[in-house]
Amino acid sequence: MPISSGLNSEIIRVGIVLPEDKIQEITISWSAELELESNVPDLKAVQSISLVVEDDGISLKNLSNIATQSTITLACPDQVESLSTKYGFHIDSVVAGRGFHWEKRIEVDLPGKLDISIQDGFLKVINFVDVEAYVACVATSEMGSEAPSDLLAAQTVVARCWSLSLAEAKHLTDGYDVCNDDCCQRYQGTSYLTNHSLKAAIETHGEVLVYDEKVIDARYSKNCGGMVEAYETVWEGGEVPYLIPLWDGPEQKPGYAVDDFEMHYAYDEAYCSSKRFQKVNLSGMLGKVDVSGSYSRWEQVMTKADILKNLKKYTGLVWSSIDDIRIMERGPSARIKYLFLVGTDESGNKAEQMVKSEYGIRQMFSESFLYSSAFVIKNAETLGDDDHVVLRGVGWGHGVGLCQMGALGMALSHIGYKDILKHYYPGTRLTSLS
Repeated sequence: MPISSGLNSEIIRVGIVLPEDKIQEITISWSAELELESNVPDLKAVQSISLVVEDDGISLKNLSNIATQSTITLACPDQVESLSTKYGFHIDSVVAGRGFHWEKRIEVDLPGKLDISIQDGFLKVINFVDVEAYVACVATSEMGSEAPSDLLAAQTVVARCWSLSLAEAKHLTDGYDVCNDDCCQRYQGTSYLTNHSLKAAIETHGEVLVYDEKVIDARYSKNCGGMVEAYETVWEGGEVPYLIPLWDGPEQKPGYAVDDFEMHYAYDEAYCSSKRFQKVNLSGMLGKVDVSGSYSRWEQVMTKADILKNLKKYTGLVWSSIDDIRIMERGPSARIKYLFLVGTDESGNKAEQMVKSEYGIRQMFSESFLYSSAFVIKNAETLGDDDHVVLRGVGWGHGVGLCQMGALGMALSHIGYKDILKHYYPGTRLTSLS
């Protein structure tokens, strides 16, 4: 089953360090026991290299006897059974959460092959890695290794489906299949693998969900907020029969969350409700780049001045004021599909601007990236006079498909991974690629 352009079904190419990160120097190290292969033979005698962009080439800063290289490759075994915590090549500074409110630099450990080159004057690192090793690492990059085995098993199956379907194929023209970040799937290599998490990956080896005998496009997000969103609310292309709205709880209630936001906000029986995690060490259950919290319910204050800055940044429009915000359409989970900003332009004329898509709305109403577009404006009645906007919302992410916090809640309630998958992807069938 092909997963990418020009590659076989066993290898996936992951963008680790990208030109947009504007990194010109990195250090890569490895253990003496690692079975290293490289296009630079002298590297087998060392366990660390410092790479720096220099004169359109890659200079090995700590190895002056080696000439500047146009590309450097490093490789080690990447069969899933051979993995362990921090196995592979250690890179000291990799961006996580690009453009989101949790953006930071982290260290990662990567199995497989690294292809290191220069693009636009900056370093570019692509990791060629076995698909089974990749999805095992995704599970503990997206969620914590202390999570229950059924949550890790469900996350591994979903990550495998997402990878094999490669429905969005955002990065093929960039020379890789997926990036290492939330744009695609979080992939921080073996950094957080444990025997516990690896066991879940090995026991689900090759398992996928299929619909109409095709591997499904398994979307997922951190917290749906109590109701899973419909695919067509977030992306174009019409309905997807297994990515449908449903209440994220033991029982399916009548109606949708959009029908009564206040009732939805008060709903605390969902698998992803914060009350299910009151006695749980969430920091060990969540991905390491996440700030601990369930994000089932939240409030955020944003000044109108910051919204005006975002308006200029994303649309080029220069306004002097924001006078009203008109929410025009919501999806079943109450996520807003589009709204209108109403204000005064730089010439003093009344103006309107549509903000379209769940993604665009989350961009507009945050200094980095809003948790979700499922919100109401708490100070709507006084908005015209206030210098700020108070948002009261639910969930974290687009809400389509598997709700990671909901799946965690289910696993903590001793619900098996097969039933977790059946809950979030109704009508699909679990099978093995073999």
